[in-house]
Amino acid sequence: MPGTLAEERPRPTPGALQRCPNCEARTDVSAHVAGALVRCARCGVRFAVQRREASWPVRARSPDDRLLWEELAAVGNPNSIPGAAPTSLEVAADDAGGNEPGAQAAEVAVAAPPRPLPFPQLEGFALHERLGQGGMGEVYRATRLADARPVAVKVLSASLAAVPDYVRRFDREAAAMAQLDHPGIVRLLSRGRSGPYFWISMELIDGVSLRTHAFQARPSARALARLLTQVAHALAYAHARAVVHRDLKPDNVLVLRDGRTKMLDFGLAGLHAEGAEVLTQSNVAMGTANYMAPEQRKDARRADHRADLYSFGVMAYELLTGELPVGRFQPVSRLIPGLDRAWDALLDRCLEQDPSARPHSALELAHALDTLAGISPALELAPRTKRHSRRSRVWSWLGIGGGIAVVLAIAGLRVAHDHARTQAFAAASLPAARAEARMVIGPARVFKKQRR
Repeated sequence: MPGTLAEERPRPTPGALQRCPNCEARTDVSAHVAGALVRCARCGVRFAVQRREASWPVRARSPDDRLLWEELAAVGNPNSIPGAAPTSLEVAADDAGGNEPGAQAAEVAVAAPPRPLPFPQLEGFALHERLGQGGMGEVYRATRLADARPVAVKVLSASLAAVPDYVRRFDREAAAMAQLDHPGIVRLLSRGRSGPYFWISMELIDGVSLRTHAFQARPSARALARLLTQVAHALAYAHARAVVHRDLKPDNVLVLRDGRTKMLDFGLAGLHAEGAEVLTQSNVAMGTANYMAPEQRKDARRADHRADLYSFGVMAYELLTGELPVGRFQPVSRLIPGLDRAWDALLDRCLEQDPSARPHSALELAHALDTLAGISPALELAPRTKRHSRRSRVWSWLGIGGGIAVVLAIAGLRVAHDHARTQAFAAASLPAARAEARMVIGPARVFKKQRR
């Protein structure tokens, strides 16, 4: 006899839950189409949605599906999952003959998703599509009305626009991008404010994230080295202009159809040039935790370009192995048979806890990757910088003492030379002075004699 299972909790739709490739947390993706990028509610990493459209009978559930359902039942309604898109599910099934062959499958009806919020009205732009959402705002595909050029516009969230620190951080992102004009970095076109909205317009890039590209294309180690070489060169360019990214990860690198890469999202970039503005909360660790350098976790204000090199090492390790280098991680050559062991040396240097032991610059990193990509001959990394060495400290003090002694000796010789010149000049000028005195005294004596 048919009945309505209204008392049962709503069950997830096919592919409604998906594991995050970073932290393995399950995220509700029922409101997104296949291929869309969704941000994990736990770690903040964005990943591509993988959906299957086949029907899912309520009575023919696999153990994995039951496990997902039990987890949902433990936390309550799936719509209450933090960060998940709100959905409404109505399930109706036939109880009669549930265990009999040929039983009619339940029909899952998904209610229409809530109407999306209207696009912000920006002067000079026509917004068409919401491309993604980040920690500080949303990115839209738009058209610049002045010349009908397609652009990407990043708009600061209305809730954050009311906080002065976030407005300054948004302006700092624009200031960082304004200094950078490199083929491997998304180019800033303009920035401004329209009413309550702060926005940045950038060139529109037709590509996918490096994470999605690695998942779909499965590039070889050499092909991945060629991609990472481009990222390293762009990073070296930014560092040369005193811009530190501070949030480098596969989601912030785009891969174009022709194989070129573009680095983006400078929302946490630090400007280390003289006179650069420092936010009041700039010493707070911000960024994606799994990619942050140890010194950036402790004091983000003192994190320099070497923090980006650490994040680069985490990114490269993850793209090669699919795992994050946590704790005592294994060398990549053990996880990937046949891999060149030069990868081990390179990534070990990047992932050093001590910043001074990492590669000296992103340019040095790019040259090493050129070798791994087969573009240039083998080139070893420069040796590690010695630190906390008693012997080197003694030699440093001896060098400082020797330098001070040399300076004092030169100063003493200069004083002695000046004193000798003064005495010689005085000795040479004394006879002339005496003769002049005699000439002055002589006529006075003659005049006195004449008066007598």
